[in-house]
Amino acid sequence: MNRGHFFLLRAAATFAVAALAATGAAAGTVALLDRAQLAAALEQGSPCCVVDARPAGTRALRPLPDALAYRAGMKIDPTAAVVVIADTDQNAMRVGEELARTSNAPKVIAVKGGLPTWEAATGLAGPAGGTALTFVIPKNTCEQDAPLQQLRSAPH
Repeated sequence: MNRGHFFLLRAAATFAVAALAATGAAAGTVALLDRAQLAAALEQGSPCCVVDARPAGTRALRPLPDALAYRAGMKIDPTAAVVVIADTDQNAMRVGEELARTSNAPKVIAVKGGLPTWEAATGLAGPAGGTALTFVIPKNTCEQDAPLQQLRSAPH
């Protein structure tokens, strides 16, 4: 190979690396984020979808509103970051890597610590110890007397 061809190949390789960096070659990678990192990432922009990769029984006990239930081989066409919540960090990473391979997601975020981390980062978690519910059945909507019945639950 002569000297001219070497410099031409080197310039082409440098250009290709720069082009990949400019187009976000990091797309298709998965980041395992803790609460603070997740909160910071969410402040930069809302995810296009949240994928709930927890087992079906766990999803039924503690549903995650508006989340897509993960199933093997699922196809998504994300327009922004994809967030994966699972029962373990390893499962979140595994599902995130699968989704990164099969979709054009600009970013895939696996939530370190699962649902409790998601709730803490998004403000969906209630106070420590659970949330107590109070519901009042008024005696009469036109009267100012004491309520006929008051229901209180213990934190759960």
